[in-house]
Amino acid sequence: MDIQQTAISIDNLDVRYATKKIISNLELSIKKGKITALIGPNGCGKSTLLKGISRLLKPSAGSIHLGSDIDVLKCPTKEIAKRLAMLPQVTQSPQGITVKTLVAFGRAPYLNQFGMLKDADHRQIELAMSQAGVSELADDYIDQLSGGQLQRVWIALILAQDTDILLLDEPTTYLDICHQYELLNLLSDLNLRGKTIVIVMHDLNQACRYAHELVIMQRGEIIDIGTPDKVFTEKMLRDVFSFEAIVINDPEANTPMSIARCQKKTDSRAA
Repeated sequence: MDIQQTAISIDNLDVRYATKKIISNLELSIKKGKITALIGPNGCGKSTLLKGISRLLKPSAGSIHLGSDIDVLKCPTKEIAKRLAMLPQVTQSPQGITVKTLVAFGRAPYLNQFGMLKDADHRQIELAMSQAGVSELADDYIDQLSGGQLQRVWIALILAQDTDILLLDEPTTYLDICHQYELLNLLSDLNLRGKTIVIVMHDLNQACRYAHELVIMQRGEIIDIGTPDKVFTEKMLRDVFSFEAIVINDPEANTPMSIARCQKKTDSRAA
């Protein structure tokens, strides 16, 4: 792939939890300006891969580069945080602070030694809250929010960080169906403005609808990569997910979608 069109390059990556190796010798190039969805069964390494890219987990071997020159594993944390934002699956919310205060943490990489927010920081915070649909919650305390509201506040925080690359681990968790699609549409809009988005998704039909490329993982390895219409097949669902389904065209988005096959029921009266 042309290095100018690559947002993230991963070579021979190993990532462990303690002594257990989760990812081994992984090679991957994430396309710049695209939405890439990581899919695969539970425990296959999707979240571990995002944590390795963002340095929440330190890889035991391999290299990660942003673009052609930024070595993620050697670059200062503050500089990485200006280029890459990560929303993990599990977040720790500090107590006794307001929504706006939490969202303002997204501006930390840009603060000077005195830690003072500038006018540009305040504008970005307001914009991020508006985009995430939490402006009306700005003065509420985060420990008073529902799970869905809090998830949108965390989305606002990484939007306030204003990076070119967003990594999101199951961001629709806790969101009702309406807010799920609001968030995915927001990510699509941000992508149209040039942001590269890498997202772990469990809803396969949503992944096909919103992602330009699917990265299919199984047991810490990449099984296949490609556009949804190329790699999202009945055979893949059977082999990777042990899921019997038919794949049809989504009449709304013109992308593949799966429908589970009905289990045939036997009529006990027929015996």
